[in-house]
Amino acid sequence: MKRPALLVFALLACVASLYGQNYKFTSLDYPGGDLTTGRGINDSGDIVGAYRVVPPRHALLIKSGQYIPIAPDSILGLDYSEATNINNRGHLTGQMADDNGLFHGFLVRDGQVTILDYPGASETFALGISDTDIVAGYWDILDQDFNPVEIHGFTWQNGVFTRFDLPGAAVTAIFGINARGDLAGVWQSDINSDVEHGFACPKTTPCYSFDAPVPGTFLTQADEINAQGQVVGVYVGTDFVWHAFLKDGTKFTTLDFPGSTGTGAYGINSAGQIVGKYFAADGSTHGFLAEPTVTGKPQ
Repeated sequence: MKRPALLVFALLACVASLYGQNYKFTSLDYPGGDLTTGRGINDSGDIVGAYRVVPPRHALLIKSGQYIPIAPDSILGLDYSEATNINNRGHLTGQMADDNGLFHGFLVRDGQVTILDYPGASETFALGISDTDIVAGYWDILDQDFNPVEIHGFTWQNGVFTRFDLPGAAVTAIFGINARGDLAGVWQSDINSDVEHGFACPKTTPCYSFDAPVPGTFLTQADEINAQGQVVGVYVGTDFVWHAFLKDGTKFTTLDFPGSTGTGAYGINSAGQIVGKYFAADGSTHGFLAEPTVTGKPQ
């Protein structure tokens, strides 16, 4: 697993086909900004991510069509920050960078910012939150050249960290947790492997691994799982292009923003609304919302 370039991986609407169902895509763009991302969405349709007017990017909430910077007068407004998920209580997680470029997780609950650092870790990434405020993510240990020598998943609740490693994996990173605590993420057989596999761990069934069923795929990243067990994420194959995906049972579908040069899906709520980011032909980064439709009309 490479160090977070990957782990990092006006209104415009178009429609794309998906199993005979349609998705309406809407671009998400912070007014006056040159970068916007969508990272998580709750069942009320509140979206979190990041925006940038001048570098670096900062954590963002999109609520009822309003673009709202998150805690801009706190430590989150000093350097890089990005909100990564939001639960149905409005509590959210994210990651921020310090002056040395090292990452720390954070939790924002009722307006209060809590920094989350796994004990002894070089970096901590908080990427998901359940409705009972279980935070999930991963932590790493870096060598003197800032290369990872260990990567492990974690959950956190009420001040207590719990390490999580997928059985048989040398590397585990949790990227998503849904309302009831199902997990989704990435694993590798070796810290230096160039191949990454997706996994999901539902509460009621054993964990399972999967790869995008596309020849030449070497990266499958499961970013979120919803209450119905649908998983969204990113895969990369021989074209070295990001492709968003939706895994619904045994069905696996590419779900790219129309006209984009790369798309990543990061969040999905109970209604099947999906958020993520896409890259335009001019190299700019935009957030998106994809809403399932029936006979051309949003559900």
